[in-house]
Amino acid sequence: MTTKRLGFFTRLLDRVSAAERYRLASEQILHAERCGFDTAWVAQHHFHEAEGGLPSPLLFLAHVAAQTRRIRLGTGIITLPMESPLRVAEDAAVLDLLSEGRVELGLGSGGTPSSFPPFGLNSEARGEAYARHLALLRAALNDEALAGTDNHLYPPARGYASGSGRRRFR
Repeated sequence: MTTKRLGFFTRLLDRVSAAERYRLASEQILHAERCGFDTAWVAQHHFHEAEGGLPSPLLFLAHVAAQTRRIRLGTGIITLPMESPLRVAEDAAVLDLLSEGRVELGLGSGGTPSSFPPFGLNSEARGEAYARHLALLRAALNDEALAGTDNHLYPPARGYASGSGRRRFR
């Protein structure tokens, strides 16, 4: 039987300064951990304050990880077409290592069409970019050689890599 887990998701929508939003969201997660929640998830949103205003969820979660001990920390979601998949893999691997394996990595193709052009992308092509970036991210997290070289993700994505009883990223 699967154990039930309790988590929550926040989009950081308080009508305050960015610094105060991040402080309030951090406090929410700290409180959730004290109350026994198992997971906390944050959304990534570029440019649009009214949608959440958190362009760097892994950086934010690193700050929270340093203040918590048990609660799992997730991205719900990272807009993968707008990101370098290798940087996402590297940042997630470092955060997972520093947080002692508490990272939940959620990915998506994105939503707000006006956010794509500053990244040199067209919203209509986000599905193709997502598929391409996801393939590279999976390869990195699964400790595969990258781009036909002998380069591998370092540190390895221990929470996602195969072997030693660890799960593979699918």
